[in-house]
Amino acid sequence: MKLSRRNLLRSLGISMAGGIFLNGVSSKKAFGEEKVMPDMMPKMHKPMMPSPTKKRAVILGGGYSGLYCAITLRELAPDAEIVVVEKYPFFVSGPSHIDFVAGLKHLDDISRSYDPVSARNIRVVRSEIIGIIPDERRVLTSSGDIEYNFLVISTGIRIADEDVLNLIEQPASNSHAWELGETVEMRKRIEAFKGGRVVLTVPTAPFKCPPGPYEVACLLREYFDSKKIKAEITIVDANDKPQPGPLAQKWTSVLEARNIIYKPNNKVIEIDAAGKQVITDKGEKVGYDFVSIIPSNKAATFIKDAGLGDPFVDVDPATFKSKKYDNIFAVGDCAKVPYTKSAFTASLQGKSVAHHVA
Repeated sequence: MKLSRRNLLRSLGISMAGGIFLNGVSSKKAFGEEKVMPDMMPKMHKPMMPSPTKKRAVILGGGYSGLYCAITLRELAPDAEIVVVEKYPFFVSGPSHIDFVAGLKHLDDISRSYDPVSARNIRVVRSEIIGIIPDERRVLTSSGDIEYNFLVISTGIRIADEDVLNLIEQPASNSHAWELGETVEMRKRIEAFKGGRVVLTVPTAPFKCPPGPYEVACLLREYFDSKKIKAEITIVDANDKPQPGPLAQKWTSVLEARNIIYKPNNKVIEIDAAGKQVITDKGEKVGYDFVSIIPSNKAATFIKDAGLGDPFVDVDPATFKSKKYDNIFAVGDCAKVPYTKSAFTASLQGKSVAHHVA
């Protein structure tokens, strides 16, 4: 049986959530002809829309948790005004980034238009989120301000490049599958790779898609072997065992079977691009010809600035309600909850919060 991400997860006893749940328009145009990050000048303190005259729920982020929340809320509250603020012009399946970097899927396969969401009378606003003023019930975006009655934060994670010395100064030396732009770049680098030492790093838990780094390693082994490319693959892990913890023993066996070197308890704190090596908190230097560093995962900086939590949004893990504001919720990867940061759990959280808001 040919190795794929789905088959690999099944061998570990993991059930994947269904595929992209949005039907319809291909996003080829969005990927090929539109810029992901448009050049938009901030219009601070200028309203994007009038003050709400009925219940308005503003959802920050159009990923799995945000969209499940919006669609479920529309079913529960037909008359509510629902606004989704999203910086990208199309939906991209986060879990499928891994399939893409391994050459198993194309960009069109893992992306969809937001048109089916808009067709449900949900307003999708393409804009960059700048900040939140909780006491004024207001969100600041690059296109103007939006007032809300209820706010659902589902902005996912921010990759904290600043936590790895020299990484910000040497961005061209690294790429990973945890952000869209980085995913595209990593695919290009994999296709250009001719052989040598491959180093993949894992940040301290919690982080988005815990099985992901180990899946990438296994799928790269399959890819390189199929191309007859000689590659020594090493995982440098900040954790004491593969994540998530309950699958550690199975992952260890899978990695050994694929001749993947595993170095636990080694947090990468520095990259030396000139010397082609990463340096860990133990002082160990690991050389590479191809490197993929996943820095620490944190919530967006505007969440900390708004006093809503650091490094994630502080919420009640049962209701996902902010510990400071009764009308603010956080779901998915940006929330501080004792659950795995995955698309499946994020989707369930989005549905749950919709019932609280309705």
